Amino acid sequence: MKCFVGIDVSSEKLDSCFLDDEKNILCQTTYVNDTLGATALKKQILQLHQIYDFDKVVIGMEATSMYSYHPAMNFHQDEQLQEIQAITTIENPHRIKQYAKMFDTDKTDTIDAFMIADYLRNQHYTTSPVKEEKYMALQRLTRARYQTVCQLVEVKQHFIENLSYKCNTLKKELRDAPGSTTVFSAAIMELFTQDLSMDDLAQLPLDDLADWLQKKGRGRFKDPQDLAKTIQKAVRTSYRLDKAVNQS
Repeated sequence: MKCFVGIDVSSEKLDSCFLDDEKNILCQTTYVNDTLGATALKKQILQLHQIYDFDKVVIGMEATSMYSYHPAMNFHQDEQLQEIQAITTIENPHRIKQYAKMFDTDKTDTIDAFMIADYLRNQHYTTSPVKEEKYMALQRLTRARYQTVCQLVEVKQHFIENLSYKCNTLKKELRDAPGSTTVFSAAIMELFTQDLSMDDLAQLPLDDLADWLQKKGRGRFKDPQDLAKTIQKAVRTSYRLDKAVNQS
């Protein structure tokens, strides 16, 4: 006799259905999605195992982002479940959804748990290994980095858009000038995000602007005088915004 435990995981609940290989419901209940609920669910498995002496125990749930990770790891690493050689598997939600479409049933959490258990009972599960913690840690790091990179790209695009309104030729002039810098250098960004107007920048003495750039650039500009000329050229040739748009 085999036992198939289908778990419909949400942020707060573990809706569970225990089926045997003859499709008999041994138990159907709901636990809280925390360590206490997971422990109670495990105890239920062990109690049923003592009664029926299962040949195999399969615990399955759909992959539901961060909600399924903790219960899956909890069951996968539990020593008592390992002693009875229980299998913990995380399944593709699309496959279970396609399987459930073959049956005329309403969609509720308890029915979802039953369909997951029945999916396991029909040997559709992949025995996919639960991700080890080191791989999960690597996944979180790479996804966090990817998200940060995407956000950085978006913010840079937003900055360039606003800069184009304020000084539409600056990007081109900096690109074409030999030994110049980018609009994303700290000195350039600070220069164009302070309260100076375009006319103020155009009338600023060249030596003062060069000294300011060298100070803000911590002496990294090879020719601050030439960079100051490039900036003022861009300022003079760019369109002017009216007062209302400029303030925004």
